[in-house]
Amino acid sequence: MKMRAFLTILFCTLILFFFSCYHGYIKRSNDTESAVFLLCSVRKSELPYTNSQRFGFFSSRLWQNYKENLKQEIDVFGAVPGYILWYLQMGDDFPIKIAEHNKSLGIYTVINQDLRSDALSPDENEIVLKEIVNGKWDSYFKRFAAMARDMEVKVYYRFGYEMNGNWFPWGKKEKQFVNAWKHVWKIFQKEGADSVMWVFSPGVVWGPHTFEKDILPYYPGDQYVDIVALDGYNFGDNHDQYHQWESFFKVYANSITGLMSFGKPMWIAEIGCPSDPRRYQWLRDFLEFFDSNTCFEAFFWFNEHKQGEPNFRIDADLESWSLFREWAQRINWKSRPNDNMAANTK
Repeated sequence: MKMRAFLTILFCTLILFFFSCYHGYIKRSNDTESAVFLLCSVRKSELPYTNSQRFGFFSSRLWQNYKENLKQEIDVFGAVPGYILWYLQMGDDFPIKIAEHNKSLGIYTVINQDLRSDALSPDENEIVLKEIVNGKWDSYFKRFAAMARDMEVKVYYRFGYEMNGNWFPWGKKEKQFVNAWKHVWKIFQKEGADSVMWVFSPGVVWGPHTFEKDILPYYPGDQYVDIVALDGYNFGDNHDQYHQWESFFKVYANSITGLMSFGKPMWIAEIGCPSDPRRYQWLRDFLEFFDSNTCFEAFFWFNEHKQGEPNFRIDADLESWSLFREWAQRINWKSRPNDNMAANTK
């Protein structure tokens, strides 16, 4: 038995080394998907005391009456989450009141920085990255960094998320994005905003895209990044002609190996699956993966039903809703509680 255990560990270690060195070897097939998730299971970490500490969510309901609507959304999920996603546009100040209230509940605030603004024209939004590099927005970022510093609480900063897609004006501009990231990061360092953790968060690769060509060129470098993440959705069969129902494994498999090669803590920063008779099994597969493959430390459910998009709300069907609530309320008995954990609701 000892020899078998040793050989298993050796095999997993060799796989980890092989895939870390050769991202491009990954092709889309059931066999290689299995290899990717075996690789992901090699990375071991102690689970927090409660599953609730391991997830966060976004809901546009929080944009009004934050405290009351946050309470209602927490009731939906069945537990106080470890994180809340909060989206900002260029020119928006650091969300002090939001972060303070989250802190009082033991919740970390994750700021998603749009590199655009509704106050700007489409043409003006297209050149925001260039303006950042040229220093036009320096005063804004200095003020933002100073407010974050004075909060004296850890916050997470998803600067220009999904930069490898073409649906945002800052997307598909590799060199400008990297230069803008480094420029703003240096401003935060100069202002002493050491409590801000920088999250590099591309979308998963899809179709003919690859990690090497469609994620790696946007990476600013290890010095400038604290956490790496992926955004990926199953849009179902009815969203548009470009999407069809895909398993969690199908959505993420081609991106995980490359992300692991950075050697950073990993998140799933946005995830969703539409309401559908198949969603219960989809969600079950994902949660089982998340519990048994500890390369990802946290995930964030996109709890929305936006016009023109699938219904991603976790309470859109009873079976999925009940499954998630049971998972979120689970206690990991092998872990020790700590004073900073986000407490479960009763």
